[in-house]
Amino acid sequence: NDRRRVRVSHSRRKYLLLLLGKKVSSFPLVMDPEVVVDVRSGESDPKRQKLETDEETYDAMSSSSSSCNGYSSSEDSLGYTSEDSRLFDAEYKKSGSYDFDASRVGAIVVFHPVVFEESYYATEPETDGELMARLSRVALNKYNDDENKNLEFVRAVKANWSLGGGHIFSITFEAKDPTSETMPFHAKVGWIPLDTRVYHVKPKTMMT
Repeated sequence: NDRRRVRVSHSRRKYLLLLLGKKVSSFPLVMDPEVVVDVRSGESDPKRQKLETDEETYDAMSSSSSSCNGYSSSEDSLGYTSEDSRLFDAEYKKSGSYDFDASRVGAIVVFHPVVFEESYYATEPETDGELMARLSRVALNKYNDDENKNLEFVRAVKANWSLGGGHIFSITFEAKDPTSETMPFHAKVGWIPLDTRVYHVKPKTMMT
């Protein structure tokens, strides 16, 4: 199972969007959080250090290749084609960040599936699936507080990962109360090992 993961930083994502002919403001790169919760230990974390190193590397790459308004217009320098741009644009318009299917696009991915059985983002022995469940509970607690509800978490269903001021997870999870059937939720949660931020959380049918 040879799977490639491509990390795309804040600056590089703006670069890709300009290649796609999009205005940067039309695509959620970094959002102001509604709440900051679940702050964990202040110890240094190697995954956070790696994330910061990746950001610095991509920022330097985009800076060195700039030629017009801070960005290069050459597709060849990045290895992306107009077909890659078209495939990404079509999939994002169809599915958004929650249901984005990386298998249907080319070199431009941005939203990567989280494999629940791995510990790529989580710190072992916690799995990524357990991390998504934990972040889903944080999001559901915020929803319950905001809406004066008492829903119970059922399970995390799936999640996509993207980068924007940290890890951004677009999570689909299920919740219920004693008198209702299980309902799907969408939550967009920003996470680094020391900080969790809930940007959006709503029942799936209410998301726009």
